[in-house]
Amino acid sequence: MERPVYRLLRLVFALGLAHALFLLGQEAVRAHQLAKERERLEEAVHQAEARVARLRAEVEAAQDPAHLEALARRLGMVRPEEILKRR
Repeated sequence: MERPVYRLLRLVFALGLAHALFLLGQEAVRAHQLAKERERLEEAVHQAEARVARLRAEVEAAQDPAHLEALARRLGMVRPEEILKRR
């Protein structure tokens, strides 16, 4: 005949096993979410690095006198010895 304590031990084991499987499932979901978040953050870092590179290129261009003159001419500025003729 089976002892009553064995039934209790089987129940405790089954509950522990169910709890362990539940926690394992939660960890799998969390790992998946963290992987997606990491991909999103890596893409954001890549975009930020590209923006920094573009801004550095603009800073270098702003230090070039020829580039500054071209910008000024687009705004309609002329040198003192030049005459502005409207079209």
